[in-house]
Order: sequence, then structure tokens, then C-alpha cells
Amino acid sequence: MNTVEKRPVYLQVRDQLADKIQSGIWLANEKLPAERQLSEQFSITRVTARQALVQLEAEGLIFRSNRRGWFVTPQRINYDPSRDIGFVSYVEEQGFSARTETLSKMLIEVPDWVAEQAGIPEGTPVYEIFRRRYINERPCLIEKIYLNPKNCPGILQHSLDRSLWHLLRTEYKLDPYERHIEIYPQTLEARVADALAVNTGSTGLYIRRLCHDQNGEFLELDEEFWLHNAMKVVVSVTSNG
Repeated sequence: MNTVEKRPVYLQVRDQLADKIQSGIWLANEKLPAERQLSEQFSITRVTARQALVQLEAEGLIFRSNRRGWFVTPQRINYDPSRDIGFVSYVEEQGFSARTETLSKMLIEVPDWVAEQAGIPEGTPVYEIFRRRYINERPCLIEKIYLNPKNCPGILQHSLDRSLWHLLRTEYKLDPYERHIEIYPQTLEARVADALAVNTGSTGLYIRRLCHDQNGEFLELDEEFWLHNAMKVVVSVTSNG
């Protein structure tokens, strides 16, 4: 290392590692050397090596998988949360593979905060669906869905590993007519982080979508917890003026 350089050592290491990624020496999903190997290679402590890796993770260049190590982040997908298109479809149309895994599905009493958001009475029964979604076999997204069972009875008997909107349209003739969408950064809680094989408190992007159907009734409240380096929000707007 250049001992006369004024920048902190961990940032000097970060620069050299980033150069390997950006120049294509290390490819998407390639595993990085272990922290011990990096500390030996750069003659630094493991703490300094970890600082450099955490900096790259914060910038979205690498990601950490629990018990597996550090990997180069693949290209982000473009995601438009206002589009009514299934997850698999919009991922595959960008050249990636995608799949959905339903982790749990059950009928519950609506949580108080969901009742308040949806404008329905406390204690109303709703379907709760918990799904994990993969891009190129990397778990990138956890989805919590609270679905009004009034106009889609028995939906839990169907496979929910495919597009829920397609199922609602074809089997129950329901469409999202009105949507309210919120997006903001958020750290990942324990249950979500465990399901994504990352540490609790890892950076994520939170998207909440409240939908009413064509009859004005509450249809669903959908929470999405994304790994922060898995996608970028892209919205296309056409002016009528």
C-alpha cells in the first residue's frame, strides 16, 4: 500500500477492489476472496478489509450472503411499481430468470395498522401471503400481501407461486383500479433478512402498494422488501398536454 497517501487505507483498498469489478476482472455473482485473504494480500488487518467490503456493499457493488461470503452484484433490474405486470414477466423481459416461492399463506385478523390504511374495520379477516422472489436464483425480494377475501374466496387453494394479479383477473374478475404507492429506504427486519440470507439491519428498499378494485373496495395491501442493490425504480410518464 502507498503509506503516504492521505486517504484512509480502507478506501484505498476499496478503490482497488472496485477497479477489478468495474474493469470486468471480477464478474457478476463471482465470489470475492475471503477477508483473511484480502488482509494478507494488502498487508492490512481483517477489520480494515471488512471496512472496505462494507463500503463496496453500501455502494451496491457487492453483496454479502450469510455463511457464503461476498459476491459481485449483478446488474440491477428496471422496476416500475405502477405497472400491472407479473414479477416473472418483467424480470424475464429484461433477460433475467425469475421465480416465486410462497413461504406461508393463511387467513388472519387484519393487523390494526393495515385496517387503518385500508379503511376497513379492525378484526376483519384477510388473507396474509408471504412470498420470496428470486432473480437468477438470488433471493432479492420478500413480499407481504394482505388480501381482502370478500371477492376472492378460496384463493389460497391455488398456487401462489405465479402472478397473483393474473389469478385475480382470470379467476375472480378483479382489477386494481386505484393504487397508492409509497417508496422509501428501510433496514430489513429479522424475519425478512433471514428469508433473504442477509444480516438483520441490512439496507433495503421498501415499497407499499394499497389497491382498491374496480368497485372501489379494498383489494390488497402489498409490502415489498427489496435488497437495495437488486433493482432501480424506473417510471415512464407520457404527457397529455
